[in-house]
Amino acid sequence: MGSSRNGPIAPDLFAAASAQEAASRSSNPTANAVPRHVLPTDLPAAIKHLDDQELEQLLVAVIAEQVQRGKKPPAPEKTVSKRMEAPSVTLSIGKLNAVRAAFKAGVTPSKIAKQFGIPQADVRKVIASEGIKR
Repeated sequence: MGSSRNGPIAPDLFAAASAQEAASRSSNPTANAVPRHVLPTDLPAAIKHLDDQELEQLLVAVIAEQVQRGKKPPAPEKTVSKRMEAPSVTLSIGKLNAVRAAFKAGVTPSKIAKQFGIPQADVRKVIASEGIKR
């Protein structure tokens, strides 16, 4: 009869330790660091899905990171088109365009203000910046 042991086979403690050491000693020193975030392959298309507030947050974060790395932030554009220049009204570009379109469609400034929930003075400033006369 053959000699066989009926008890459990003892694990090789050195084999398990060497596997753990190999995993911890990888050739990539950042393997154990915080995972890196990867940008989308089509970044311009991904940015289009951000709303105005998220886009502003992204811009502020990018400029802050550039300053921290010792790079100068990009200089603001010297020429801004009249259409994109926001009058001294704190409305998003989308709302500005909607106010302009509503006014051009014949809606009165008071109705526009009520519809968008903004002061009538702001509506009039947007209209005046466009140079539209009624």
